[in-house]
Amino acid sequence: MKCIALDFDGTLTEADNRINLEAIWSASIIERMGIQVILVSGRSSQEMFFLANHTGLSPYVVGENGGTIQTSPSTIKLLASKEKPSMAFEYLSKNLDNVELLDAFPRHTEIVMKRTFDIEAGRKLLKEKNMNVELVDSQHSFHITEKNINKSVGFKQIINKLKIEPNDCIAIGDSETDIPLFEMCGYSIAVQNASEIVKKTATHITKFSRGKGAKEALQHVADKFLKINLDDKQH
Repeated sequence: MKCIALDFDGTLTEADNRINLEAIWSASIIERMGIQVILVSGRSSQEMFFLANHTGLSPYVVGENGGTIQTSPSTIKLLASKEKPSMAFEYLSKNLDNVELLDAFPRHTEIVMKRTFDIEAGRKLLKEKNMNVELVDSQHSFHITEKNINKSVGFKQIINKLKIEPNDCIAIGDSETDIPLFEMCGYSIAVQNASEIVKKTATHITKFSRGKGAKEALQHVADKFLKINLDDKQH
C-alpha cells in the first residue's frame, strides 16, 4: 500500500471536536514509514493544509468533500462551483424549517449547514426541483455540493498526480461522505462510530470510536502492511 485517504471529523477527532494527538502522531509515523497520508475532509482545504503542514503529513489535501485540492498555502484547485449549491440552499431555506448555515471557514464549492433539519425531506425537495446537487451528511454537518462531486473525485486527482493506483490506497473514515473513497480504494477501514451503511462498505471495522478508532486503524495498517508496531516508534 502506498497511500492513505484519512478523514478528519469523527475520525481523527473526539466528540468534543479535539484532535486525538495519538492518532495524528500515528499518522505521521506511517508517513515517515513510506505510506503517504492524505487528509480528505469536508472541512476547508485551508484547515486541512495547515494541519498536514504542521504534523508531517502529505502536502496534498482534499477539502470540501472533494470540491477542492490544496498543495501549498496559496494554491487551491477548484473542482466545482458554488453556484448550484447556493441556489439549492436558498430553495431549502424557503421551503423547509430550521435550515441554517454553519459558522465555518469560507467555502469555494459547497454550502455547509447545521444538522438541524430533516435531511431526507431536504433531499426529496431538491430531487423534485431537479437542482442537480448532492445533499450529504458528514455527521459533523450537512453539505450541499454539485452533483457527482465527492471525496473520491479530489482524491483521484491527487493519486493520479502521484502515479498511485486506487487499489494501492487505503481509506479511513466514518460517514457517508467516505463511502466513495471506500468503494474506490483497495482497502478501507471504518471507525466504530461509523453508521451501519458505512460499515457495510468497509474492509475492516475498528473496535474503538473516533480518535481512538483512528489510532487503532493506523496500527492495523502498520501491522498488516508495514509489519511494525507504531508504539515502538513513539519512544
